[in-house]
Amino acid sequence: MTLHIRRPGVGWPGTERITLALLAVLPGVMAYPWRSTRDQWVLGVAACVVVVLLGWWRGLYLTTILRRRVAVARRHRKSASEASIDVKTTALLRVWPLVPDAHALPLPLIAGYLNRYGIRAQKIRITNRDIGTDVWETWIGLTVSAVDNLAALQARSPRIPLHQTTEVAARRLADHLREVGWAASVAGPDDVPPLVARSARETWRGVLREVSKGSGDYVAAYRITVDDALSDTLAAIRSYPARETWTALEIADGHAGRTLAAACAFRTGERHRGAGPLAGLIPQHGNHRTALMTLNPLSTQRLDGHTGVPGDLLARLRWRTVTHSLHAAHPGRRFGTRPRAKQAAPE
Repeated sequence: MTLHIRRPGVGWPGTERITLALLAVLPGVMAYPWRSTRDQWVLGVAACVVVVLLGWWRGLYLTTILRRRVAVARRHRKSASEASIDVKTTALLRVWPLVPDAHALPLPLIAGYLNRYGIRAQKIRITNRDIGTDVWETWIGLTVSAVDNLAALQARSPRIPLHQTTEVAARRLADHLREVGWAASVAGPDDVPPLVARSARETWRGVLREVSKGSGDYVAAYRITVDDALSDTLAAIRSYPARETWTALEIADGHAGRTLAAACAFRTGERHRGAGPLAGLIPQHGNHRTALMTLNPLSTQRLDGHTGVPGDLLARLRWRTVTHSLHAAHPGRRFGTRPRAKQAAPE
């Protein structure tokens, strides 16, 4: 079977980009017929500005490529991240099916907790981590902003219990999931393995951690195109031969309704190509470390590429967490959890 790679485009330029291009073109047009050396210089500068502003390569504007290149160089010189005031928090649930038939998460039910019990979530993210047929994990993260819920938080306590209120909302979602065949428990930072090692070095095409001479550990982040082919894209991602695969689906409320964004990351033993390995994947060139940190289930940052949910896509989408063959091979196992170590017999 041949995989057809869909080349990403950049879409129609934004208003700011078009305005700057017109401001550059106008002096060049006014200098017509460009007889003097000065007029020719004006025309040349205008042409260069237009090329820089509107030119693109592999789905990225040239200005975006330049900005990301500079950002990568700056991150290499920084040893610590800058502190910031955190007015958002994420409560995380680890979920697994209680019955063999519950293999696809109820996405419409989960999306309903964007605004439930007086608490408005900024986003809800479902994340899968797969490192083999028998080892996988699924998390659901609810991110709540204090600014969006100031009145509701003040009504509960004058101390604005943001984290506690978010955990209460997550526990209510967990109770609701149990009613439809899913178990859920609260997870913390120690329950989520890191996507990127501290010793990893960011390059234009991914994040590299050298394991031994001549071999390495490569992680690359991709934005997933949200369209009617999303189900096929997710199926292709699940089948992609990688050491480790992270996939995330994020639901949020926009001004015109619900929005959807998706992302994934592959850990492989060889360097990633310039283009996406599958149709519908857009590489995060020059932005891999930031994208991988955002992909962490506990991150309060939104994924890139939020777009309006096309039609009834959310209801039709099947977010699988385990395959039928896995249930058949291990009928008595509680999936989604790692096997516990055997305890030593008492002396």
